[in-house]
Amino acid sequence: MSYEYYIAPEEYEMAKERGIRPALLEKRVRTLAWSKTKAIDTAPQPKNRVEQRWVELAKRNGICYSTFIYRVNQLGWRQEQAATTTLANRQEQACKARAQRGKYPVELLEQAARQGISYSTFRSRVSRGWTLEEAAGKPVMSASEIGHLTIQKLKKRKGESDGYE
Repeated sequence: MSYEYYIAPEEYEMAKERGIRPALLEKRVRTLAWSKTKAIDTAPQPKNRVEQRWVELAKRNGICYSTFIYRVNQLGWRQEQAATTTLANRQEQACKARAQRGKYPVELLEQAARQGISYSTFRSRVSRGWTLEEAAGKPVMSASEIGHLTIQKLKKRKGESDGYE
């Protein structure tokens, strides 16, 4: 069994010919556990050279250097865009994520909230077969309305009338 973490001087030379710095070769072999062949043959990812003026502008806009570099190198943003696009508020991000993964349209949930219908009530109405519009639009009944309705149903079963009809 050979020692795979040892990099021979010839291997450093081969990597150098392919544009791979010694530190990158060592990181690939020793830290990332790449095979020496892969570490030597895989070209390094090109990084965009950033202009200092954009880095300074990003800092003035409250964008840290690592975020700026991530936007430029990983997301492919232009440096001006990366330096001037403000960071999203965590609460706003959470709301957007919830709306995107939400099962029900936000407009209907807002309509339901205006009617005094809780999310759980809305959800249970839909699960019982109500349309989304009905579930969001029909106000919640008060306790006395439910009581009157229950009395009516019981009297109808017995064949009586209570005068509320």
